[in-house]
Amino acid sequence: MPGVLGSPTDPEFERALNFGPFTLDPARKRLMQGGDVVRLGSRALDLLVALVERAGDVVSHADLFAQVWPRTVVEESSLRVHMSALRKALGDGVDGRRYIASLPGRGYSFVMNVTQTQTSCVPPGAMTVAPMSPRLLPTRLTGIVGRDQELDVLSAKLERSRLVTIVSPGGMGKTTVALALAAAAVHRHADGACFVDLAPLDDASLVPHALAAAAGVAAPESDPLPLLDEALAARDLLIVLDNCEHLAAAAAALAERLLRVAPRVRILATSREPLEAETETIYRLDPLAVPPLETASSVEDALAFASLRLFVERAAASDNDFLLSPTNLAASIRICRHLDGMPLAIELAASRVGNLGIQALADRLDDVFRLLRRGRRTALPRHQTLQALLDWSHDLMEADTRAVLHRLSVFRSSFDLQAAAEVAGCERIPRRRVITCVLDLVSRSLVVLEPGGAARYRLLFVARLYAAERLAEDGDVQAVARRHALSMRDLLARANAELRNPDTPLALWRSVHAAAMPDVRAALDWTHGPGADPVLGAELVIESGRLQLEIGLNDEFLPRALAGLAALRSHADPNASLGLQLLTLLCMVSGQCLLDHIIPADTPAQLEDLAYRIGSPEQQRMALFALCVNAFGKGDYPTVVSRAARYAALPVDPLDPTHAAATMAGWRFEALGRHYLGQYEAAWKSCERVLEHAGPWRAGSYTQLPLPVSMGTLQARIRWMQGFADEALDRALELLRFCEAAHPFALSHTLSLALMPILLWRGDDAQALSFLVRLVDHELTHAQSFWMAWPHTYCKVLALRGHDVDALRARLGNTDRGNDMQTDMLSTLAPQFVGPAVLERVGSGTVGWCAPEVLRVVGERANDELQLLRAVALARSQGARAWELRAVTSLAAQWQDAGRRDPARALLQEALAGITEGGGTADLRRAAALLSACDTVN
Repeated sequence: MPGVLGSPTDPEFERALNFGPFTLDPARKRLMQGGDVVRLGSRALDLLVALVERAGDVVSHADLFAQVWPRTVVEESSLRVHMSALRKALGDGVDGRRYIASLPGRGYSFVMNVTQTQTSCVPPGAMTVAPMSPRLLPTRLTGIVGRDQELDVLSAKLERSRLVTIVSPGGMGKTTVALALAAAAVHRHADGACFVDLAPLDDASLVPHALAAAAGVAAPESDPLPLLDEALAARDLLIVLDNCEHLAAAAAALAERLLRVAPRVRILATSREPLEAETETIYRLDPLAVPPLETASSVEDALAFASLRLFVERAAASDNDFLLSPTNLAASIRICRHLDGMPLAIELAASRVGNLGIQALADRLDDVFRLLRRGRRTALPRHQTLQALLDWSHDLMEADTRAVLHRLSVFRSSFDLQAAAEVAGCERIPRRRVITCVLDLVSRSLVVLEPGGAARYRLLFVARLYAAERLAEDGDVQAVARRHALSMRDLLARANAELRNPDTPLALWRSVHAAAMPDVRAALDWTHGPGADPVLGAELVIESGRLQLEIGLNDEFLPRALAGLAALRSHADPNASLGLQLLTLLCMVSGQCLLDHIIPADTPAQLEDLAYRIGSPEQQRMALFALCVNAFGKGDYPTVVSRAARYAALPVDPLDPTHAAATMAGWRFEALGRHYLGQYEAAWKSCERVLEHAGPWRAGSYTQLPLPVSMGTLQARIRWMQGFADEALDRALELLRFCEAAHPFALSHTLSLALMPILLWRGDDAQALSFLVRLVDHELTHAQSFWMAWPHTYCKVLALRGHDVDALRARLGNTDRGNDMQTDMLSTLAPQFVGPAVLERVGSGTVGWCAPEVLRVVGERANDELQLLRAVALARSQGARAWELRAVTSLAAQWQDAGRRDPARALLQEALAGITEGGGTADLRRAAALLSACDTVN
């Protein structure tokens, strides 16, 4: 029985490698074009053999030197000279034909398609020709990228199991992996391996015929199975059954039969769904690894991900000038992520780099089917375009399964079976049938099961776009989108209900439900689009409010809340209860945003009126919370204190968890208001009360900050004001460590409102600059307007103090939107920032914490002793020894200049006596130097 061509037992044949008009005979070191020998030097010919045998791979300079000049030391220029001669002989670049791509710093790659044929090395007449020639394994024309681990696992599975099926969606590289695995395993089989491509077949009865032809068995057309059994019974052979999905039952039957009659035959199958054959081992081939969402720190780090390596290699073949660099890294990563690591899609995308450019390609991937329409002409028809690839799978499905696939395209992220049933179900396709269809789509690899604990599913990006186009053809978009919006509303309502359980971990809650935001956005967009439903839109905004604020999407949520309220009010029958809830959210979020959206000035008054006319006790508590947040965000501290006091007048229900949360909120806002009014003793007591009673209460409360953070920040600031500079810094640093595991905006809060100002008040500019870099990094990651403004504040201060912060400002860009809180803060950090706005706020009693320092700066500017005395007196009344020391130092300097040395000395000694720590701070050094000058006798 003849052996399979290409097996180790078949020495009578040699390989001929064909590309373009050329044929390369590696054994004879001969290159032919047509019937003529191409004249090439031996070194150039050796280079060609080295490159063609690794077609598609990047062959490094070191590998080429080792193969072509193994025992000779040569200059780099020699390689370039011989490569130039080789390219000239091939006509590389002539008529747009490319053979060899140069990858600067990495090596060369042979990029022309290569096929392999057999040539005889036996004298004529000495060769016995079999009745039928077995079919050789197809040759890989390009290198395989990023599948080493999969090949190791599959190799082990193939040793343990006689039937292994590689399952994945189309375009994931099943055939590529199977061929690489077969090539590596062929030495373990005396009769080699044969390849059977079932893709061209549309008749299940032809499957045995295809195997007979591939295995070199001359079997009768009527019934090939008996002769096939006899021929293969004694063979030690690896059979690759490729593209089984449309003939899965026939392939499974044939495989089971062969495994029974041929004990040394092993079968490696590829399919988009399991064969469901006896003893079958299934291996699901995952996409190539993609870089994380955040841009990799370097090109080298990014190239650790196989999808990016594949993209770079194929892009370099498309565009001779393409080189991955920090400039195009983000766009390249975005393409690979967008295409879910699908090798075929990545290769098609990379082939467009040469005529589109990397950035344009990244920006237009939503138009992926038109953009990636053209593939290799030599590929199978269904692999030439993504459209054809998905048409092949789509046409194999039943009508219900196709309809469910189309409807699932409305999901922008993962979904569970309940959501799938809610969205894809209808009178014709009941929910139980939807679940069956989803599981069928999973088996067909069009829907993938997400890794992790709970069963969640998603469509790959390319499959979702394809299904969305089909849904539009169905004319079912509006009905499905409405069911999707309803499903999202109900999902969010269930999520909000979870928070009524005080044992629900808030960080885990945020992490789990944040994954739904792409679908929440899509649903919100639909409710305000052509199929607008303002009532459903209002409900969706309300139910999503807690999630959006908890994950810091304040800036995104504010225009949503405004649009939702406007749409609801324009409705023929506006729902007053929904309006109350939207007003509550609008007041709350507008107090935590610095956007240019116009919020009507009477919005708080509208909320207050409506809440007390129609609101339930819980809604009244939520309204009061929103009003406090709104006033605090505007820097209106007297209003914060007065509204905080009103919590005590709310209806009492000890069994209502929202009442407990409201009580805590009242104490919290009282502490905040008292502190910013400069009433430190009262603020400290309120902080202690909050921290003493703080528990897991959070039902109905929208706060992004753990109470230990908001109260701890106040305590650190108060200790600074009271003259305990070291304790204040220690407290802020302790909070910073706590924030590492807390909400991301806890870190923003601690850095912006405690650590940075304390360091700058102390005069520790070096540490402040270090933490400013961290603050900028953090805010650029989370990008919320309220917190983005704070690093701008500290850049201004450090720039005035002579530090170079230009690079940090450039990174922040045009995100500086100041508010009254920052105006107050700046007035304590540099006298240049004390202007009319803060003077008005101090004069009206709206702010008190910075008032002594503002009065001091004004008195020092005007050389006004009375104003400085007012600053000293106010600081003492507040117990603010830090501000008292500054005011005393300014007053003492004025007295010393006026010759009043003794009163100046006494004033400084009294102030310094009240401060027991912080000897290294700038204020204490300044005061001590002035006291020393007062002691100096002229």
